[in-house]
Amino acid sequence: MDELFQLRIIATNKSFYEGKAKSLVIPTSTGERGILAHHAGMMCAINMGELRFQTDGGEWRSILVGAGSMSVNNNQVLVLVDTVETLEEIDIERAEQAIVRAQERMRQKQSQRQYMMSQAAMARALSRLKYKDKNN
Repeated sequence: MDELFQLRIIATNKSFYEGKAKSLVIPTSTGERGILAHHAGMMCAINMGELRFQTDGGEWRSILVGAGSMSVNNNQVLVLVDTVETLEEIDIERAEQAIVRAQERMRQKQSQRQYMMSQAAMARALSRLKYKDKNN
């Protein structure tokens, strides 16, 4: 029997997954980080990108997550992120429109805060397009 750990994935607006898992791969600032059963205790920042996990039934699931954090302790993994989106929830046309809007806002004179918010909006939209393209 495969070694399992308890996994919870929670976004600000919903609890996405709670159950046993065989493996977890998260996006970080230095690349991807993998977690298996009985991993040493740790905390880690999560970057926007693709998160993959293998359920206890062996099925690999892939989701797009926003920034967040992960903690591993006593064979339990808690993932807290801003957003969780499945492939089916991503609208390519809407993401492309968001990029155009963000580019237009970035061309306008605005405060540093507004500029950074426009950059973040563009990064989210680009991440959606990259994830959708990779998984189609």
